[in-house]
This record gives sequence, C-alpha cells and structure tokens, in this order.
Amino acid sequence: MDLGKKMVFDVAAGAVAVLVGLVVTGQRIGWGPFAGLRDWEPDVRSIEDRYDASSREGEVVFYGMSNFTLWSQLDDDFPQYRVQNHGFGGSTDELLVKYADRLLYPYDPAVVVFQTGSNDYTQMVGTDDEKLRKCMDYKRDMYATFHDRLPDAKFVVMSGLLLPGRSEYTALTQRVNEELAKLCEEHSDYMTFVDASAMTYDAGEYRSDLFRSDGIHLNHEGELAWRDGYILPALDEVAPQSCRRG
Repeated sequence: MDLGKKMVFDVAAGAVAVLVGLVVTGQRIGWGPFAGLRDWEPDVRSIEDRYDASSREGEVVFYGMSNFTLWSQLDDDFPQYRVQNHGFGGSTDELLVKYADRLLYPYDPAVVVFQTGSNDYTQMVGTDDEKLRKCMDYKRDMYATFHDRLPDAKFVVMSGLLLPGRSEYTALTQRVNEELAKLCEEHSDYMTFVDASAMTYDAGEYRSDLFRSDGIHLNHEGELAWRDGYILPALDEVAPQSCRRG
C-alpha cells in the first residue's frame, strides 16, 4: 500500500474507532446523540440487585442522572449515612418517573437526593422560554407525584451543575435553578433546594479541574467537593437519626 492510500486508510479507521466509541459511551451513560439507543433494563436490574428493597428501606436514596451514576465510590464516601446510589446515566425526569415503581417507591426512602436537569432540556426544541416552561411543568408534576407516593420522605433537590462541557446551556440552567429554588420554597415542608452553582462556575470562569475530560461529569475531587460543601450539610439538616450509621 502506498503512503497516500495508507494515510487515507488510517484516517478512516480512526474515524470509525471514534464513532464506535461515541456509540458505546452514549449507550452506557445515556449521553450525546446516541443516548436514544440506550437499553435501560440492565441498569435498572443492576440497581435492584445491588440494593435489596426488602432489607434497605428508610435510607437515603440518590436518584438522578450520570453524575450520580459515575460516582462509583458514593456508598463509601458517605460513611455517616446509610446511602444507596440509584442514579442511571442519561436519565430524564420522564425516566425517573417511569422507573420509580422499581427504583424508588419499594425502598420507602427517608430522604431522596435528586440530581436532574440538563438531560431534559438538551433534548427539547424551541426557545429557552419554551424549554424552561416545559421543563418546570414536568418537574412540578414529578415532585408532586413522588410526594404523593412518599409522603414522609424529605427531598433534597440539587441544582443543575454549570458544566464547562455544556457551556451553551449555562444561562438556561441558571434559570431552571432559579425556578427550582422557588418550587422548593413553596413546598419547604418536604423539599430543600441546594444551590451548588458556585462550585463549578464563578465570575464567568468554570472549574474545569473538578471535571473529567468531557467537562460534563465530575471527577472524584469534584464529587468530594460536592459532598462536603453542599450535600452533607443538607443531609445533616433533614435526615432523621434512622438514616445515620452507628
């Protein structure tokens, strides 16, 4: 093979490898244009197998998208509390409602820590105003449904993270966070809003050092900063003694 043909072949092979990698990654964590190819059943079964609902009721359940899913050390990183990681990558509010009969309600959690947001509106079409309205309409219904089914549970609602890898959505994420804060204030008897915006974005600068190379998912340093500065203080405030270890 002459040099020119070899270069063309190498470029084509590299492009195919990148495409395959994107497909695999998109299917695994529900990210990018290949998220729609995702089969959620293995993820749901894995969570059910890891946490036995019949013996793990009344604990702290983390429920949401891939920044929970990829937090592989979450169980060990909260030694003070009895926690369960029910995150599944790429989850939207619609999927959280769909799988609640399997991943939420059977566990009768005392506290649910929610992380939702950009996966919803990155898939929407329309203006930012239209996306905001549609997103919040669904969130109001979702949290109301969850409260109806889990009337004694406390909800810790984490703000959408401001992501360097999704910087084009920063302004919309900030608007969603503002509306989420208002919603939690309306239902402060069971909802607590935790604004972690400043952790990753301040004065127009992103804390890229807290993220993996994709700029979307926190690295372990970022996860620990999220825990120490935001999640733990909220749990210390709302979690009953029954959720604590020792």
